Amino acid sequence: MRTHCSDDYLWLPLATCRYTLGTGDTGVLDEVIPFLDRRAVHAEEDSYYDLPRRSAEADTLYAHCTRAILHGFRFGSHGLPLIGSGDWNDGMNCVGAQGRGESVWLGFFLYEVIERFTELARRRGDLAFAERCQSEAAELRRNIEASGWDGQWYRRAYFDDGSPLGSASSPECQIDSIAQSWSVLSRAGDPERSRLAMDAVDQRLVCREHSLIQLLDPPFDKSNLDPGYIKGYVPGVRENGGQYTHAAVWAAMAFAALGDARRAWELLAILLPVSLNSRRPRCARCRRTS
Repeated sequence: MRTHCSDDYLWLPLATCRYTLGTGDTGVLDEVIPFLDRRAVHAEEDSYYDLPRRSAEADTLYAHCTRAILHGFRFGSHGLPLIGSGDWNDGMNCVGAQGRGESVWLGFFLYEVIERFTELARRRGDLAFAERCQSEAAELRRNIEASGWDGQWYRRAYFDDGSPLGSASSPECQIDSIAQSWSVLSRAGDPERSRLAMDAVDQRLVCREHSLIQLLDPPFDKSNLDPGYIKGYVPGVRENGGQYTHAAVWAAMAFAALGDARRAWELLAILLPVSLNSRRPRCARCRRTS
């Protein structure tokens, strides 16, 4: 599948950094790997499926990673990464359908990727690329603070027309958890703002009564906002304001990174299957909302 999604290719350099810096195995960076070959996605297309061919062109894993990062250096009017046809939440495929929408979450994620890759590039002796990553990271951090902060938490994105998503002024999706969690996990967020943002996650998205950690709130339903196919889900189901466990784990990780062991463990306890099975009503409820 080929899409205009804006985050999937960035997981390659992140995973490579985690593996290489964690194991010391730098030889893997010199492994030569072919590219896949199919036509690019047309501007007016959301995506297409096809069986790719193996390209005659090949390059090292390191070069694959640098190409992915350079491809990610595409920014909009706020200096934030273009969201394309969705980022981690591909259900928000209409936020940037015209090519101008931006993602605050992707700003944090890209910052994490290039901060880690800076160290990898330095160890490899690629000082020019390391310096490029450091320069982009510094500029990105400034732009996130200038345009991503909403007053009590970080915004989620900007639509093509420049209107914010994930703002207290929004009729729906006033707060989205992953922008708050990644402000902590990436270390790109202002520390005081990140603490306020995670307090908002705790207050707005952790539903202790129902043992749920919501992705966003309020869900998309009746407003004129058109974020994409996420709105086709019933409010409170899947990405549309339900518990999306990948994001919920990030929230727990963010509290742990802040040193808030009590809330980190509380969120993990909500997610642990052994905890969910302790009472049948909770188990049944989670089956209905998953």
